[in-house]
Amino acid sequence: MAISAKKAAQKNKKKNPGKSFLQGVKIEMKKVIWPTKKELINYTVMVIIATIIVMAIIAAADGVFSQLFRTFQLIVG
Repeated sequence: MAISAKKAAQKNKKKNPGKSFLQGVKIEMKKVIWPTKKELINYTVMVIIATIIVMAIIAAADGVFSQLFRTFQLIVG
């Protein structure tokens, strides 16, 4: 019995691997818990705010390091 099931599984693999993959994707997509519109907007706003904060930190660090580099150039010559 196990041998025939194994042969059937091999036959299905050879038949159309793309189709079985897409069926698996469809099944997994049904399991996804999609965010509500309100959650999506909140998450989007949080990502934008976090991006702006990180951008400001990097810009400040860039300004500080470039000023230090200019000062170092003046000292060393």
